[in-house]
Amino acid sequence: MKRLLTFVFLFVLTMLPASSIYAMGVFQGDMGYIPTPATNIGFTIIDTIGVRTYVEHGSIDGKAYISGYSGLILNVIPLDNIASVSFTKTTGAPAQLMDKLDNSPLLAVIHLKDNKVLNIIVDGSLLCYGRTPYGFIRVKLSSLEGIDDIKIFKKQNPRQQ
Repeated sequence: MKRLLTFVFLFVLTMLPASSIYAMGVFQGDMGYIPTPATNIGFTIIDTIGVRTYVEHGSIDGKAYISGYSGLILNVIPLDNIASVSFTKTTGAPAQLMDKLDNSPLLAVIHLKDNKVLNIIVDGSLLCYGRTPYGFIRVKLSSLEGIDDIKIFKKQNPRQQ
């Protein structure tokens, strides 16, 4: 009987913490996978009600660039060439693009670091990701007014992270 009680005690003692640790991983939140590009990119996102949030390890759909169309031509602009971007809803996208844009086109006015301006139509359903001091963020481009203060940080040695 004493062995049985010892076995039950040890079983409960090991299984209770193990199940708690498992539950913390499973029920931690519904963020899923947060993609981050190899380069650490910091920027400020401004949502449509004007709230500004600075993020690091930021990306647009997990990439270090923004892509969109001018006419039927696909443009891919690395974030390190961009000073700021502003987004507005548009209905002016060609019909041929509507399927590619998930029927949520946005006009992106991109101010490049060389003082040029580029207007492209982007998919508003793409997600912007980033890390803040209090956790991760994920927001659709259609919920943003813009992105500014874009900074590219030097790559860190993996042993220093």
